[in-house]
Amino acid sequence: MQCIGIAPCNSVTSVSAASYRDAPLARESVIAAFGPELALSTQAATSLPLPTSLAGATVKVKDSDTERLAPLFFVSPGQINYQMPPGTMNGPARITIARSAGQELIGAAEIVSVSPGLFSANANGQGVAAAVAVRVRADGAQIFEPVARFDPTQNRFVAAPIDLGPETDQVFLVPFGTGFRFRSSLSAVTVKIGGADVEVLYAGEAPGFIGLDQLNVRLSRSLIGRGEVDVALTVDGRTANVVRVNVK
Repeated sequence: MQCIGIAPCNSVTSVSAASYRDAPLARESVIAAFGPELALSTQAATSLPLPTSLAGATVKVKDSDTERLAPLFFVSPGQINYQMPPGTMNGPARITIARSAGQELIGAAEIVSVSPGLFSANANGQGVAAAVAVRVRADGAQIFEPVARFDPTQNRFVAAPIDLGPETDQVFLVPFGTGFRFRSSLSAVTVKIGGADVEVLYAGEAPGFIGLDQLNVRLSRSLIGRGEVDVALTVDGRTANVVRVNVK
């Protein structure tokens, strides 16, 4: 058997499914595991609660005290997306992917409370953010607007300009990520857009979604005309991958 990719033949590598960076893994966050022949076929979960077995594959996480089955979002022969099981304790952990034939792949990870990652529209941890803009009119009406559009010529998502509109409008950016719901406090969350601090109103679970977190930040009118700018997140001293938005 020839093995290619992130993990060697006898192991599995787990990273944040948002950033894909080599970093500690946050409890309850969305994780992507890579290795050879992880599952019999490609299959996605279609119901809640998430299953702990798909296409003959299971993921088990053992901390210093307990081994837990991980909820599975998606499995394929080369990649499995799962949630770090609720209740997993901080510290070293062993990650075991078991296949129906009785074979196992073993990996290791450091579990922490916070390890922030931001999803990108192209699902590679780079480029335009996976986010929405929320416009609040003077009369209180809320309008949800996209921050990305698909460009068929480039075959990828590109940034859609955010128009901050008249001064009577307030525009908020809602980027989606994972790994920061257990932040120590809201004041421990900083977001810079285009190098300038912006007001963070919320950083926590995205309601109704397993493992998904979100930020609510107010876009400053000083960003008008800046074009594509970086969105940089720091939580409890840990930095996330940088994504981008376009401000008209």
